Amino acid sequence: MDMKLSEILFKSAEPLWLEAADKPFVVSMAKGTLDNERFRTYMMQDYLYLLDYIKILTKTFEMAEDTALKAFLRDLIDATKSETMSVHVPNMRKLGISDEDISSCEKEEVISEYVGFMRQHLEEKGLIAGLTALLQCSWVYAYIANIETERFSDAIAASPYRSWFEAYISEEYTRSNRKWIDVLDKEAEAADHDKTKELCRIFQKCAEFENCLWDAF
Repeated sequence: MDMKLSEILFKSAEPLWLEAADKPFVVSMAKGTLDNERFRTYMMQDYLYLLDYIKILTKTFEMAEDTALKAFLRDLIDATKSETMSVHVPNMRKLGISDEDISSCEKEEVISEYVGFMRQHLEEKGLIAGLTALLQCSWVYAYIANIETERFSDAIAASPYRSWFEAYISEEYTRSNRKWIDVLDKEAEAADHDKTKELCRIFQKCAEFENCLWDAF
């Protein structure tokens, strides 16, 4: 492979990521004009998504055999759980979201389809397919946050949703994504043209799901 897998994936998904960065929900967050009730809905749905995301990460860990890869995935699972419980949940509490609100919240159909797609491809296509699908979510959030921060730096500084952007452009988040990208590139070194094409299809489909999610909130 002349190009690294991550470079090919990025090139294939960037048009969809640029589309995501132009979604009204995202732009309204950056400008600080997003209705608070819509943000509450997003936070609850994102929490339900994260619970499934962690389960798929855990399944990926169970499938891995390489010691270094298992260590990476274990750290990633721990970090995702920590972020969910120490950042996401407290932020939901600040928005007045109760346990009852969460338990009565019905998961958006697109989320069920999205996590089902990732789970299916991990189980049927293997470890690299799962890593590729899961990475897209983490990577696109960083991409969106960086794009919006460049476009609307002054507005974000005054936005009530500033912390959302700060979290995804942070040094820690950037470093974690870079490590994930490096791990995937290493795992995919022997991937042939057909395998690479398949991984691009998975990555792009996950990006399409993300765009549908922004439209759902």
